[in-house]
This record gives sequence, structure tokens and C-alpha cells, in this order.
Amino acid sequence: MQRVTRRFRRRKVVQADPFDTLWVQTRLSHLAGEIRRIETTPRLYARAHRLMAAEAAYDDLLDEACRLAGVPSEAELERSEEKRWLEERELASRGWSW
Repeated sequence: MQRVTRRFRRRKVVQADPFDTLWVQTRLSHLAGEIRRIETTPRLYARAHRLMAAEAAYDDLLDEACRLAGVPSEAELERSEEKRWLEERELASRGWSW
């Protein structure tokens, strides 16, 4: 009987702090612009290193944004363009923009 009641019990929906959400969205926007700048600058010292660092920071922020939005984790996927695209699409479907 307890299994049945646990199954149908409402789960608490965790509401993220709106200021945390705004901060993450602002940082995502800044990093997306930084990545575009790095990709379009033809002669940039340590370009590959800067691009990898910016993309890693962007991926970390996407993970944080997914946590705040309640998006299920894609833990089985390694960091890749595919995972980034899936997370961005899921966040956009939940009303996130940056």
C-alpha cells in the first residue's frame, strides 16, 4: 500500500531563485558572445585554448541552467556539440533565452 501512495504522492516542484536564473542567463549570453568573437577573430593568440576554455565554461553554465530549470540530466552523454544542442533546445522550450 505504501508503494502505491508514494507513487501517486505529489512531488514538490523546486522553484529556482529568479536572480540565480537571471545571473545564469546573463553569463550564458556573455559566453556565447565571447565564443562567437573567438571563432570570428582570424589572428588570435592561443585561439584554440581560449575557445576550449570558453566552451567548457559555457557547458558548465548550461548544466547549471538545466538544474535550475528542472531539466533531466543527460549524464550518459559526454560533453559534445550534441549534448550542448539538446540542452539549449530543452532550455528554450522552457522559456529560457540568452
